[in-house]
Amino acid sequence: MRYRVQLSFALAAIGAACFGGYGIWKGRVKPTGPTEHVLFNGWGVTPVGEHVLVGDMPLKLLLSPDGKQVVTTSLGFSGSHLTSIDAQTHAIIDDNKQNRVWNGLAFSPDGSKLYVGGGNSGKLHVFSYAQGKMEKVNEVSAPSSSFISGVAVQPSNGHIYVCNEALNQIYDLDPDTLKPKTVVNTGSNPHSCLFGEDKRYLYVSNWGSNSVTVIDTSNDSHVRDIRVGVRPNDMALAPDGRLFVACAGDNSVHVIQTRSLESKAEHATQATRPPEGVREILNTSIEPTELEGSSPVGVSVAPDGKTLYVANADNNDVMVADISDPKQTHIKGFIPTGWYPTCVLAAGDQLLVTTGKGLHSRPNYPARTKSPDKGRQKQPYDYTGSCFEGHVSFIPYPADARLAELTALVEANTPFRVANIESTAEKSDSVVPDTIGKGSPIKHILYVVMENRTYDQVFGDMKEGNGEPYLCMYGQKITPNRHQLARDYVLLDNLYCNSEVSVDGHSWCDAAIATDENQRQWTSGYSGHGDITNGEELETPAAGYLWDDARRHGLTVMSYGEGDSEYNGGHAIPSGSRGTWDGRRDMDRADGWIEDLHKAEKTGKLANFMIMSLGEDHTSGTRPGSFTPEASVGSNDQAIGKIVEAASKSKFWNSMAIFFVEDDAQNGPDHVDAHRTFGLVVSPWVKRKTVDHTMYTQVSMDRTMELLLGLPPMTQYDASAQPMFDVFMKRPIDTLFTRVPAETDLYAKNTARSPGAEASSHMDFSEYDRAPEDELNRVLWAEAKGNNTPYPGIHRAYLR
Repeated sequence: MRYRVQLSFALAAIGAACFGGYGIWKGRVKPTGPTEHVLFNGWGVTPVGEHVLVGDMPLKLLLSPDGKQVVTTSLGFSGSHLTSIDAQTHAIIDDNKQNRVWNGLAFSPDGSKLYVGGGNSGKLHVFSYAQGKMEKVNEVSAPSSSFISGVAVQPSNGHIYVCNEALNQIYDLDPDTLKPKTVVNTGSNPHSCLFGEDKRYLYVSNWGSNSVTVIDTSNDSHVRDIRVGVRPNDMALAPDGRLFVACAGDNSVHVIQTRSLESKAEHATQATRPPEGVREILNTSIEPTELEGSSPVGVSVAPDGKTLYVANADNNDVMVADISDPKQTHIKGFIPTGWYPTCVLAAGDQLLVTTGKGLHSRPNYPARTKSPDKGRQKQPYDYTGSCFEGHVSFIPYPADARLAELTALVEANTPFRVANIESTAEKSDSVVPDTIGKGSPIKHILYVVMENRTYDQVFGDMKEGNGEPYLCMYGQKITPNRHQLARDYVLLDNLYCNSEVSVDGHSWCDAAIATDENQRQWTSGYSGHGDITNGEELETPAAGYLWDDARRHGLTVMSYGEGDSEYNGGHAIPSGSRGTWDGRRDMDRADGWIEDLHKAEKTGKLANFMIMSLGEDHTSGTRPGSFTPEASVGSNDQAIGKIVEAASKSKFWNSMAIFFVEDDAQNGPDHVDAHRTFGLVVSPWVKRKTVDHTMYTQVSMDRTMELLLGLPPMTQYDASAQPMFDVFMKRPIDTLFTRVPAETDLYAKNTARSPGAEASSHMDFSEYDRAPEDELNRVLWAEAKGNNTPYPGIHRAYLR
């Protein structure tokens, strides 16, 4: 499918043409809700060019040796694809569905063969190649538990060099037999490999160890590691021998000279970048900052060697740089792309950019895919992940005047401003400071992360907000404390998850970003294409998590379940900072925090930042013998009531604020957008009996907590998030809260006759989100609403 979008807005028209969901606000644009060109997280997308539909989450673009075709691999919910496209007509020539692929793509020296890394399959695939037509002719398997990523071919002898991310090795394969000649050790998670200017030395980006390994291919020896930025991934070579290394974790591209190998610097350490090798470090953000958030994951050099292009995944743009002067690079501007650009390729007279998630979001009901899922009443709808679309965008190289215009669009799309690191764009009229480090009377924060509910599932029955009663599954009777607190304090009916699922959801809640590895990990894993072999270096954002931010600035921290799980990439809160959190059920676990609170009242010492996981609202479906969904959500609600009641009676109440939010909203319907979710803020300093329609995100909560505790932001996303100024007041109202008793049986259990009992009995509930999302959603809907109520599907939409 191809279609063309050519946007040519004048500066004066940007707000009206692109941002119908924005209001003009003190020189910037303030989002009021998702629109066609505004994501649910407040960042804009205005893709330009002609777009060819391919599989979602493309991972590599490669031009054929004759320059007439382009080949891409993609791995997502639309399948695992190896696709070739005519570079001039933009027509798809061939589309091979594979079991698993990754970013490895390389041609043999004569162009007759194409080598494809098989990712989690542990295989290298060999295809014959002729004018875009591909046919598999061979494959070779690496040792067990391998993950095959980058591939490069030695031009003179055709030897194939293959990265194994799982085993931290690179293989030298004979091109005729495919047998390994040598195995060379690398740094952690070797991701991409590329020959330097002299074709003797191979350069390998180590995704997990912030380095580039240099291998002498004349004897297949490990020469050295050159220290670069955080999470180096894609690389590109200029005709003059400069190697450009994209580093996603600190918005940088490191430039390494490869024409000849320099002498190794003395006394170089892992903590100190050696002076040899790296010549320049380019910042890829439109607002120069080292705060993670641009995520450069693709890099390409124009054929004439004068221009560099860098795909910034989390900024939805491509940076353009003039590299014609080898001594000094000049950043020229930016090109807007679709949602989450993953690869870039300068080919002939055009620029090619892939988008990982689509040109925009969309509803998933009615269904649009060829093989939709079906609800209990047989109505077709698309699985949440199936709403993603991958594209290859063909963009003419912009002249300087056009590039200036496109840069203005990118600037309008980008809410982050460097100035907002220190102070917010909007002035506060509440107890929440608008300047970092100022502090507030609120000295103790409890942050509670729950599991997977949408706004309509819980608050769809509240007439005070923008709810849809038909979609309400766990309303007043099941969640009386959530409802009472929303009525007593502030109802948030325009709050969105930055995340899609729990794997990235906990990272967004706790760190205000999900890394480039995290984004690929959940997409690959949830779509059934295998997991990435990773470690803390790949999963953990550059600035760490909220508890790291707090501890760095001298605050005390206490964890209750959150911060010691797989979702935090092993970067857990120290064991000495973990509170009492016992029991299988939320209403019991809350007692541990209350016990610690009472102890703190005696000692006078309560942690400044406390974080808790209360995930029983995820439910165990209708698995026989487990607690019913109503009992599970009801237990979670009682936990909320217990926590607020105890806090309101505490000596710390006037210096406390409690934030409740879901880690994602994947497991239910919402009539506005599937990212819209439940959230509450409770404190003596919070307004009473108010509905706040301001567009907030999970990261808005992070930003608000940071401002209250005097902490700097961790990423571009919390730095640019809308603070919850309108939720708070200037003066406290000291009001006690009394927990509302349960109105449903909290100990009711499913039976073999419960709706969906058979399906639930085969689901894995040992960890959150191991159960199949779609099937569980339908089970919960049928159990809550009855078999005769049509399942609505989950809406994911931009709304005008």
